[in-house]
Amino acid sequence: DEVKPFVNNKELSGTQKAVSGMAAPVRLLAGAALIGGAAFAGMTAGGQVPGKFSTAGKAVGGVTLGAAAAFAATKIDQERKDVAIIELENALCGRDPSTLTASEVSHIGDKNGVNLTADYRDQMKNMYDHYLSNVLPPGDLPLGGWEAEALLSFKSALGLDDQDAADVHIEVGRRIFRMRFEVGGKEAEQEERRAFQKLVFVSNMVFGDAKSKFLLPWKRLFNVTDAQILVACRDNGASLYKRYLESLIPEDRFPADATALKAAREYQSRISLSDEVATDTFQSLVRGSVEKTLADASEALKSSGRTKKRDVTGAMGAVEEVLAYNHEMTTLGGEEGVASGTGPVTLWGGVFHEENRMEELRGLYRMYFAENVKDGIYTEDTKENIDILKNVFGLGAKEAEEIVTDVSTKVYRNKIRKAMSSGDLDAAESKAKFLQELCDNLQFAPESAFAVNASFYEDKLGEFLEKKRLSEEDVAELLRLRVLLCVPEATVKKAHTERCGAIFRDTLEAAISVGLDGFSFDQRDRVVKCAQNLKLDKDLAIELLGVNVRKAFAGMIKTAKNKSTRLEQAKELKKMVFFSNLVVSPLIEGIRPEDPEKIAAAEKAEAEMKAIMEEAKKMAKAEGGDDDEEEPEISIAKPEKEKIWMEGKEVEVKPQKEINMSTDLDLAERQELYKTYLLYCMSGDQVDLPMGGKVTIERDESEFKRLAQLGDVLGLSPMDVNNVQKGLAEQAFTQNVKQVLGDGNLTAEKSEYLKGVQKQMNLTDESAQLIIRGVTNERVGSNVAAQVSAGKMDLKEIRNLKEQDLDVESMVSKEQRKTLFRKEVEKLLTAGTGNFDANEMLVEVPELLCLDKEKAATEVEQIAKERKKDALVSGVAMLRSKDVDETLKCINNLIACNKAAPDTKVSWPLETELQDLYSIYIMRKGDSKEVLQDLLSISDETAQNLEAVVEAGTFNLAEEEESEEEALF
Repeated sequence: DEVKPFVNNKELSGTQKAVSGMAAPVRLLAGAALIGGAAFAGMTAGGQVPGKFSTAGKAVGGVTLGAAAAFAATKIDQERKDVAIIELENALCGRDPSTLTASEVSHIGDKNGVNLTADYRDQMKNMYDHYLSNVLPPGDLPLGGWEAEALLSFKSALGLDDQDAADVHIEVGRRIFRMRFEVGGKEAEQEERRAFQKLVFVSNMVFGDAKSKFLLPWKRLFNVTDAQILVACRDNGASLYKRYLESLIPEDRFPADATALKAAREYQSRISLSDEVATDTFQSLVRGSVEKTLADASEALKSSGRTKKRDVTGAMGAVEEVLAYNHEMTTLGGEEGVASGTGPVTLWGGVFHEENRMEELRGLYRMYFAENVKDGIYTEDTKENIDILKNVFGLGAKEAEEIVTDVSTKVYRNKIRKAMSSGDLDAAESKAKFLQELCDNLQFAPESAFAVNASFYEDKLGEFLEKKRLSEEDVAELLRLRVLLCVPEATVKKAHTERCGAIFRDTLEAAISVGLDGFSFDQRDRVVKCAQNLKLDKDLAIELLGVNVRKAFAGMIKTAKNKSTRLEQAKELKKMVFFSNLVVSPLIEGIRPEDPEKIAAAEKAEAEMKAIMEEAKKMAKAEGGDDDEEEPEISIAKPEKEKIWMEGKEVEVKPQKEINMSTDLDLAERQELYKTYLLYCMSGDQVDLPMGGKVTIERDESEFKRLAQLGDVLGLSPMDVNNVQKGLAEQAFTQNVKQVLGDGNLTAEKSEYLKGVQKQMNLTDESAQLIIRGVTNERVGSNVAAQVSAGKMDLKEIRNLKEQDLDVESMVSKEQRKTLFRKEVEKLLTAGTGNFDANEMLVEVPELLCLDKEKAATEVEQIAKERKKDALVSGVAMLRSKDVDETLKCINNLIACNKAAPDTKVSWPLETELQDLYSIYIMRKGDSKEVLQDLLSISDETAQNLEAVVEAGTFNLAEEEESEEEALF
């Protein structure tokens, strides 16, 4: 921590050696004697001049030799002074200049009769320059931290003020910058930049931040920014601070010691390091030492293996050591005057995070928690420690919780296993209380405990099902396990559905896959026996059967849809009905036979209903009712059984409706399939003949029975079926209406005919009228479109359509209706009548054309504005043409436009022409003269004069024109 830049002693000259040891009085006497002796010798020599010049010779000789002696004395005195600076430099040779004291400098000066600081300021600055240049470490070598204090000590010993020293610092900076440009190259440039940064930092340390701002104008002299100066001070300060902190570490970790931490804080203040940088540096150092400890712990944990009895003592000790250290640092962080950053330890941002080694920390976290709860007790202290450890390791809340849950699950599972093997759980008076205590001790969530309990049940069930069946002993053991572990019924059902269902599903698929032709009683019995062997609940077995059957139904429906003709589609649907009757129905019957008690109850209910109806009939007859009226027979709907041949014998098969496609296909798709088969039933089958011929066979009424069964398989309700049938009836009725209304007119005979068709198809009056109106609208709509395209559509035609109760809005597009409205407005405003019915054009016509009234009013106002000015211009043009009738029409149009848009003003530059327009209107007895007067901006006096002229008969448009021509020529 020292530099000795002064290495070569300087030799004194003979004169310097002679005068270096003289005392001050001796030097003064010797000087006086030398001058006096020289003057005396000069006078003696001058006296040797002959004659009258003897006296003058003495004077000249005395002065000359005296002056020479004085010069020699002065030279000797300067040599004496130079001895002082040489002695100072020699005193620094082989010595640390920071050890030089001001008293030493003063002694050397006093010894030689000089003030070194005042008389040799430049030489003193050079010595300071030499020391400063050597104090700054070259290249990548860091500062040692002692440089500023050494420079301050040397500067003080030399007696230099701040300004003189600052000049030296700036000069050193200039030399560094010159070297950057002289040497060249990126490496040299970087080296010089680092040297300059060191100079800036050391200079700030020497003069302080406040003085440095005006003594050292780095920005102005060297074109650097505040940010660059800040970086120089920050980086060098952080480097010094780090080395200082490292010097305080006795072993592998910064001591949790208040004295050391306060010393670090003092050093931080001494080097003017910001709290932010100091915090980062301190925490990085602390984090590094903790990381080393944990890295060793992780290696120890890995080397311990993964056996149940592995030795984790070393790893646990390291983690506990880190927790203790974190506690100490956290406690010290609350004291005043400690190092910035003192507080809880965190590994976030360290090597474990940057090098993707978080799994090591997770392993240590898991190990620590597992060791603390392995006995099944999760204490509050453990909870507090793992929360702290989570923050130290920088783990996320979710991943830490997952580790805790996973370890807790394993511990809980082990505790349950031991309790069952030891018999403690069986012996417990309350199984639920026993399990709850385990959860409470382990702070284990009940829902997680339920999942573990269920897994024990599922594992045991899977073990029993390896033989593809459950014995009575198996069932009893499962029941015991369910009671011990308090497994809910829903969980048990789910487990049996998944485990037993998988086995049952394989048997079902084997039975169903043989198809309609290969299915036999043997397949049915296998399925039934499998369900019995698995002790499957009947409803669950039917549910599993439904899953597989619906897949088969979906395949058949897909095949039907891929057929090109409706007839082929219907035949595929018929196969699906047969499959439901001959395969699905026997399976349902075998798995869940009909309950005789339910059948007897249904028959009893039917008999009771019949008895009630008979009693009601008797009471009606007794009251004088109609004997001839026949009451409908009431019966409970029972599925109709069919007799079919299977395996050489006749068996009864009951169509099923329990398994259907109501949840697999939307309603529209199912109705379309039903419609396809309905059309097939109505039209009959076709047979191919030789030579490509086809013949339609008379429809088979039994197909309607299949149709009803298809509706059940598709899951259609009576309302859904009725809607399909109604749709077909409406389609057929629509075709009849189109044929009857071929010419577009509905006569009384045609109406009567359509009523008969309506009755045959069982359509309501509302539906029939809706269809007739729709066809009529379609017919009329085509005519309306043609009229609109030809430009023949007007309001009269629109009113006729409205009177026929036709939908004008759907027949005529909005743009076409808007065009009709504009034409009607323009027609009214240019009719030459002067009339404008606001109610008709702003209310009635928009309603007739189904237009927005506000938008219609805006449109009328816009048209009126445009036409108002046109009417005035046209009126003046007709006036000049002396066409009185056309002029009057234009005036009336102007008045009509004014009624539609009264706020719009018009003007004309020639007032006489406006007066002529007014006169013509008065002459033709117009009834809106006040309105016209206001429009043309004619005063009352002028209007009266014009009216008087017209009444006198002296107004003549032709004469006025002639007079104007005479005046022009």
